[in-house]
Amino acid sequence: MNQEYPVSDEALVKAAQRGDRDAAAWLYNRHVDRVHRICYRIVLDPSQVQDCVQEVWLKVFRNLDRFRSGKSFAAWLNTVTANTAIDFYRKWTRQRNHPGVGETYVRDVAVDEQPGIQQADEVPVQQKVREALEEISVSQRTAFILRYFEDMPTAEIARVLGCAEGTVRVHISRSLLALRARLAGKLNQ
Repeated sequence: MNQEYPVSDEALVKAAQRGDRDAAAWLYNRHVDRVHRICYRIVLDPSQVQDCVQEVWLKVFRNLDRFRSGKSFAAWLNTVTANTAIDFYRKWTRQRNHPGVGETYVRDVAVDEQPGIQQADEVPVQQKVREALEEISVSQRTAFILRYFEDMPTAEIARVLGCAEGTVRVHISRSLLALRARLAGKLNQ
């Protein structure tokens, strides 16, 4: 299933809505890497990323009937992914900061399945960038990630986050200022 399926996302969605499991599998395979990247960069903990990705795909396939034909599936998926990752991150940090309160299971194993990113031998600069990203607000981090890692235009980020374009620009601007300040201190250590 590594080769590109010659049918549009819209056709695959329609087939999946009718119960075609192969079409659903093609949608998954076509978009899973982007979903994983977005979750990885918002959640920032490799041990939690796969759980977040699974949660995204559960929501996508449970709510596939809500997807409106004529719209971009990729844009809808980006919205579901970013919002799920933000919610997942907030829930996970609450559990991490308050162990035992509604906690069911939090893994301790740190396995990185993100291609190209090394966990055990991670270079110090990458680790410092990750730490700096973790220190900014989740809204700022999400806007920054969607803009600079996923190359989304401001208008699409605004739709994903459910806010005005001006708010997105403020989040991005503040994230850049915060990251510069945090990284200036961290990279000199």
